[in-house]
Amino acid sequence: MSIDFEELVTQHKQLIYFHIHKLHIKDRNGDFFAEGLEALWKAYESYNPDMGKLSTYISWKIRNALIDAIRKEATASKYDQIYIQDQITSPLHTEDLIEDHYLWEQVKGILTTNQWKWVYYFIIQDLSVDQIAKVEGVTRDAVKNWGRHARKKLRGLLQEIGEF
Repeated sequence: MSIDFEELVTQHKQLIYFHIHKLHIKDRNGDFFAEGLEALWKAYESYNPDMGKLSTYISWKIRNALIDAIRKEATASKYDQIYIQDQITSPLHTEDLIEDHYLWEQVKGILTTNQWKWVYYFIIQDLSVDQIAKVEGVTRDAVKNWGRHARKKLRGLLQEIGEF
């Protein structure tokens, strides 16, 4: 072709953003834009002038690549969720066993249900805030709030028993 790829990117960057917006994609870290650039490159490499206009072909390739990326992300998210649920419902591993039952019963006794969920998932199961939010079906902020209040109560408990 007579046009170089960098010039093609300059001309069609807005088209990638258009399709991202049109498909209601939240592209926080630029993965979908990168996917669009890759589709632009593939369109540039595989374009056959006998098949129609280049701009139509590019638009089609970008849109389809973004839809494929959405599907891949949804599938990966589904498998992540299944893995998290499996990890939570499976029996505790030997290194996850709670040794001091009396201490944990004291902790559980001073916390609300949600604060105990935070302790169990975050401290014992070693899940992230995002994973806990997905499991419990709440926002990240709710989980952070549980943790904030639980830590405050735990500090008070530690001061009472003289270990802090």
